[in-house]
Amino acid sequence: MNLQPDSAALPRWRDELTTYWNADGPRFLHIAKVAAAVTLAMGLCMRLELRTPGTAMVSCVIVMMHQQSGMVIARGFYRGLGMVCGSFAGLVIIALFPQQPLLFFLALAAWIGACVFGASYYRNFQSYGFVLTGYGTAITAMPAWSNPYGVFDNVVYTVSEVVIGVVCACLVSALVFPKRVAPALYASGSRNFTDLLEALHTVLQRTPAGAGFKTFVELIAERAGIESLRSGAMFEDPSIRLHNPVFLDLDRSFLDTVAWIHALHQLKTRAAANAEPRAFAAVEELIDSLLAIVPDPVQPQIVTLEQVEALCGRLQTFETALPAHLGTLLESVADLSPHQRQFVATAGAALFFSIADLRVLCRSYVEIRTNDRRSWSRSVIEAVSRLGRTRATANRIAALIAGVRAFVAILLVGAAWLSSGWVGGSSAIVAVAITSALFALAPNPTVASWQIFVGCLLGWLAGFGFNFFLLPRLDTFELIALSIAIFVMVGSYLNTFPKTGILGLGFSIYFCFIVSIANPAVYNPSAYLDTGFALLCGIATAAVAFSVIVPRAGDWVTAQYLKQVRALVANGARDGDLDDLLFSFELSLRDFIIEIAAAPTDAHVDRNHLIGWAFAALEIGRAMIQVRLDTEQLGAALPPAWAGAQQAWLAALANVFAESTQKSADIALAATQQALDVLSLAQNITVDATMLTRCRMRALLHITELTLQDGTLSLWRTAGNAA
Repeated sequence: MNLQPDSAALPRWRDELTTYWNADGPRFLHIAKVAAAVTLAMGLCMRLELRTPGTAMVSCVIVMMHQQSGMVIARGFYRGLGMVCGSFAGLVIIALFPQQPLLFFLALAAWIGACVFGASYYRNFQSYGFVLTGYGTAITAMPAWSNPYGVFDNVVYTVSEVVIGVVCACLVSALVFPKRVAPALYASGSRNFTDLLEALHTVLQRTPAGAGFKTFVELIAERAGIESLRSGAMFEDPSIRLHNPVFLDLDRSFLDTVAWIHALHQLKTRAAANAEPRAFAAVEELIDSLLAIVPDPVQPQIVTLEQVEALCGRLQTFETALPAHLGTLLESVADLSPHQRQFVATAGAALFFSIADLRVLCRSYVEIRTNDRRSWSRSVIEAVSRLGRTRATANRIAALIAGVRAFVAILLVGAAWLSSGWVGGSSAIVAVAITSALFALAPNPTVASWQIFVGCLLGWLAGFGFNFFLLPRLDTFELIALSIAIFVMVGSYLNTFPKTGILGLGFSIYFCFIVSIANPAVYNPSAYLDTGFALLCGIATAAVAFSVIVPRAGDWVTAQYLKQVRALVANGARDGDLDDLLFSFELSLRDFIIEIAAAPTDAHVDRNHLIGWAFAALEIGRAMIQVRLDTEQLGAALPPAWAGAQQAWLAALANVFAESTQKSADIALAATQQALDVLSLAQNITVDATMLTRCRMRALLHITELTLQDGTLSLWRTAGNAA
């Protein structure tokens, strides 16, 4: 009888163990791989009698901060490339200013500041390449500054050690129980697509009057994360590279679909408040007809590929039948005023073109998940033709501030070193360069810097115990490797958790850096303590610079972002070259929205209002660009007075974002209404391609009118105060 409870408890214990292993097993496998790569790199460097195996060990730790092999390879590629460029830059700076401390530090600080600017301006792993180029220069130049004739040897040793570390990390990650990026990429894409369909129902059906911007921001942030995964997957899976043009088309149609959903939400909300019952019923009928064919993933399950393929067919059928359906609805409200009929025409046109974007999105989604064999030449041609779509769109002022911040921090540490004759000053400059470059990209660089400070402190203390109490008792390489692996595994395990990720990374990096396994081993406690103190001082200086020199969450930086958004509409949307202008405009505003959403909380900044302001700019800017495109397409089919009305409308809207005054907003509203009058809605409706394009133009004009009349945004007052 007593055995029965025990036998019942045993399966429960096994279930708990299985659950725990399924959750934490990948973490343990990852830290074991990191330890293996670190010890392998250390052993190779010692066998080749390189000077500082710690450089290779640090490279392994940094490159393997990701668990997926594709991300490791991508990070390793750009780390190697950045370190090579940074090393040669250090060689040039040493050659130009070998005995001139002031000019040397000015040149070094300016170069690293320029690299931090590039890191802040570009995205994904290209940004990481700039980071490595910046602090790679410091790593190369500082140890050799007092001995200029040894700088070339230092470059050779440093690049060799970095290459060994990167190769070891990539090989271990890719060959030992590899965890590929592609499954995570496809899973994230499926989740994002499912969330988009759910948002379509949530925004347009379940909460038509108060959806807010949170849903749209979350969708955009998810899509940006998928782009980062794709950057890594391209290094491990040839099919990702071949399908890269399809991924870019999917990104574009995704942004357009989100923008149309937001526009339809705004239109339905305004129609509910201002349209007559019959007109509003027609608007609801149009929107509900779309919702009826789109899967509603209210349950926590992913939309299947078969459902998406079926949705493609239903969207095609719906798109074909929509013009006739819209014509019937417009005839049913023919006795209403043109303003009331405009609600129906706008909804129909917006729906028609949102379906077109959604259909492209579905087709791209299916194509990248099927075994479509695209020819290599076709892939290359398409990739080259789309290079413009991958250009950076970050805020130049914010990137410039990050560069200036790094420049000032490095100069301060350099001045302290020169004035005091501090032996460990070179280590402090390396630390401030690394921290200033690496965490300029973090959402909250101040917090990240102090976390790396704590990680460095713990790594310094652990390294002291290892160097002077444990290492003297280890007489074989195997014991040394095993001991170091234990410390690295502790830091790598902490790195797998979001809350302690930076702290664990800092612990592992600076433990490997400070311990500095060398051939032969050096026993010098005073130098060890001085190096650790210098590293902490450098990190602390960078953290203080992040907190003091134009903090990222400050009002001034926010105003610069708003000025950039205003310039996008005032200049780009009005006069920019129409070739791919719509996508680059949307991408710029997407980056702005993500920056605001990820910025640290500040009591002085109304984040929701800023995001609302960005969506208003998105709607008006898209309207301006699309109307310009449609005008080119229709040409002589438009009324003779349209050319003058369009120019007046574009100028008035550009003036709203340039001056941001109540008067300019009133003028823009009048110009929009005048353009609607010129591009009048005909009484006798013949639904064809020209009519639908003309309806889209009127829909965009009407959406612009509704945005300008939205008193909750107060665009001119907000922008004026921010300036």
